[in-house]
Amino acid sequence: MTRPAAVPPAPTLALRASQLAAFLVPGVALSVPSGYSVGAAALALAALVFVRQWWGQPWDRRAVVLGGLIAVMGVLWSLSFDGWSLKPRNDQFYKYLLAIAGLGFLQLYAPKVRPLGWGMLAGALGAGLVAAWQMGWTNAHRANGFTNAIQFSGLALILALGCCFGVLLLWRSLAAWQRALGLVCSLFGLLAVVLSDTRGSWIVLPVVVLVGALLLWRCGLRKPVGLGLVAAVIGIGGLVAIKGGEMAQRYSTAVAEVEQYQEQHQGAAQTSVGQRLAHWQLAWEMGRDKPLTGWGLQGYIDEKERRVQAGRASTSVLGYDHAHNEVLDMFAKRGLIGVALLLVFYAVPLAIFWPSQRRMAKCPGTPMDRQILYLRMLGTMVPLCYMGFGLTQVFFAHNSGHMFYVYMLVVLLGALIGRERALAMMCHTAKP
Repeated sequence: MTRPAAVPPAPTLALRASQLAAFLVPGVALSVPSGYSVGAAALALAALVFVRQWWGQPWDRRAVVLGGLIAVMGVLWSLSFDGWSLKPRNDQFYKYLLAIAGLGFLQLYAPKVRPLGWGMLAGALGAGLVAAWQMGWTNAHRANGFTNAIQFSGLALILALGCCFGVLLLWRSLAAWQRALGLVCSLFGLLAVVLSDTRGSWIVLPVVVLVGALLLWRCGLRKPVGLGLVAAVIGIGGLVAIKGGEMAQRYSTAVAEVEQYQEQHQGAAQTSVGQRLAHWQLAWEMGRDKPLTGWGLQGYIDEKERRVQAGRASTSVLGYDHAHNEVLDMFAKRGLIGVALLLVFYAVPLAIFWPSQRRMAKCPGTPMDRQILYLRMLGTMVPLCYMGFGLTQVFFAHNSGHMFYVYMLVVLLGALIGRERALAMMCHTAKP
C-alpha cells in the first residue's frame, strides 16, 4: 500500500465549520422554513471564509467528477431552452457553483461521520415533530412541513432511512441510549411520511430497502441484514395495523382512477391519478414533437395552453408548470439533451458511492470499516430515492429538491474522502 498523501494541518475553526455544515445539511432540512438551505449556506460561507487555505490544493478524482457534473447541471438548470439563445432563467447556477466551492473546502477539512449521523437523527426527529404539530394543532389537511407534502414526504423518507442504516451498521459502536434514540428518530421520520398522506414515498421504500439489503448481504453482513428485514416487517406490520384501511382505500382509488382515465381520457383527468396520466401523455407527445431540445420552460407552458384550447389536452394540466414525472418533464422542456444529463445526474453519484466488495476492502487484514460503508450506503440511497420520487413528482422543480440533493452528496463525499484518508493512515501506521 502506498503512503497516503500528506494533508496540511487544519485550523480548529475550519474543522468546526465543516462539522457544523455536515450536521446542518440534514439536521434542519425540514424543521424550519427553508431549512434545506441553512446547511448549504453554512457550507458555502465556510468555503468562502477559508478559500485561501483550500484553493489550489489537489482534488480527489471523485470530487473532480462530481464537481464537474454539478457545474454542468448548474448550467442546465439555469438555461430556459426557449429558442437557441438559451437565456439564463434563475439563480440555480450560483447555488451549484457554491456547492463546488463547498466540495473543495470539505476535501481539505473533511467532516467526521459522527456530526453527519447526528444530523440525520435531528433531521428525522424534526420532520416527525413538525408533521405531528401540523396535524395536531393546525388545520392542515396533511403534513407538508414548510414545503409541499410530496417534497416533505420524500426528504423525510431519506432522513428516516439514513437513521435506520446508521443504527443497523454502527450498532456495535453505539451506546444503548444511542441505539434507542436512533430507532426513535427513525420512527419519527416515518411518522412524517405517514402524516404527509402521499403515495410516492411508499413506492420508493420497498425498492430502497431491497437494494440496501442486497448490498449489505454482498458485503458479508448477513446478521444485520436479517435483523433489518425483521425490523422492516415489524414496521410495515405496524403501519398496516394503523393505516391499513386507509392505504387499501387509496390503492383501490388509484386503480379505479387509472381505469376511469383509460375509458374516459380527458373526462377523468380531474382525479389525482388521472391528472398525472394526462400530464404524462401530454409531455410525451410534446417531447416527441421536439425531441432534441424540447419546447423550453416558457414554450412548454405556452404550447400546453394552445393544446388545451384546441381540445387536445385536459384543462387540468394548466394548474402545474411541470409534468409530474422527472424524465418526461425534462423531455418536454429540454429534450433528449436534458434527459441524458438528468440520467447522468443520477448515475454518477451511484457510481461514486456504490459499495462494492473491492472498494470496501481498502485495508487488507482488518475488519471492514462500517463508517465508510454507512457513507457509501447513504450516497447510494439519495439518488435511488430521487429516481423513485421522480416517477410521480418533479423533485427538481422545487428548491428543496435541488439543495438537498446536491449539498447532501457534497457532504457525503467530503466525509467519505476524510474517512478513507484516516483509514489509509491507520493502515500505513499498522503496516510492519
